[in-house]
Amino acid sequence: MTHRHQRAAAAKLVARLPELPRPWDVEALCRALAEMRGRPLTLHPMDLPAMPFGLWFDDGTGDRIVYRSSATGYYRDHIVLHEICHMLAGHGALPEHGAIQADPAGGAQEPVSGKPCSNAEEELAETFSTMVLKTAGQLRPKKVSAVERRAEELLGAGFA
Repeated sequence: MTHRHQRAAAAKLVARLPELPRPWDVEALCRALAEMRGRPLTLHPMDLPAMPFGLWFDDGTGDRIVYRSSATGYYRDHIVLHEICHMLAGHGALPEHGAIQADPAGGAQEPVSGKPCSNAEEELAETFSTMVLKTAGQLRPKKVSAVERRAEELLGAGFA
């Protein structure tokens, strides 16, 4: 997928979000998204030794996003948004029997055994996260030169 197509796909997913909260608050966005989708969306900060930075899964009753408890602020928001993209796009959806079960002690009861996301899906989730944070005013748009813009058009390079 070219960078231009990736940005277009990410923009379509961003358009599916409820209105972004002002002031920015990723937890408020999650509440609005849960209400819009008619199903719970729960955030779980956890520290698991082999855990990726974040993980989304459907536990059969709602959506869950697990992220490293050491992630805070912008970094946490970026991780949560990355996982929201996977959720909205249906990437790596887990079968019901493979869902991880979060317990109140901050551990996990079952391993995750879903389909891993492709590089294109990961790149889409990164683009989505950045777009949302820019729209929410959490990132200042980078100035792009005419040369960089043309290179992106020709090569699909990620300059913008």
